[in-house]
Amino acid sequence: MRRPFLLIPLLAALSPLNISAHEHEHEHEHSLAAHVHGIATLDIALEGQVLELQLHSPAMNIVGFEYQPRSAADKKKVRAAERLLTNEQTLMSLTPAAGCALTSVTLDNDLTEQQHSDHDHDHDQKHDAAEQQAHNDIAVHYVFHCATPQQLKHIDLANFFSAFPATEKINVQLITEQAQQGAVLTPSSTALNW
Repeated sequence: MRRPFLLIPLLAALSPLNISAHEHEHEHEHSLAAHVHGIATLDIALEGQVLELQLHSPAMNIVGFEYQPRSAADKKKVRAAERLLTNEQTLMSLTPAAGCALTSVTLDNDLTEQQHSDHDHDHDQKHDAAEQQAHNDIAVHYVFHCATPQQLKHIDLANFFSAFPATEKINVQLITEQAQQGAVLTPSSTALNW
């Protein structure tokens, strides 16, 4: 009869190892999948009247390159993408009955955040080669206030896929007070319903 009680401390002692191993495995998988051209992620959380969306994408999906823009054409492309990304009405459609209004948007763009200084020509060549292989990302955090959040049942990203056709799929995680759901959106399946 005492054996089950001995197993409980043993299982409890092993659990942190299993959790730690699982977390390490998950972190490794996440780091490998974190930057894949053609794939973006969208985390959605609805708590009370606050709706938050966190979009994360390789810059390649958004502007077609990942190097630091130097030409006027590249800089123009980055500015145009940033304008689109910060205008949620052009990219996504929410259930109108929910009465969601954007309260803030924050854009983090690796292509515009890195600073360059003048270096000797030989260093520039090495820097340019490394930059061509760089993995730069763009992340946008949207916060909405929804007048009737219980009416929010739908988000459609058809316009996002149209605006950024290099995005082949968006891995979505949705968390509400009632449910948790995962989905994959594609140009042929652009809506998340819950």
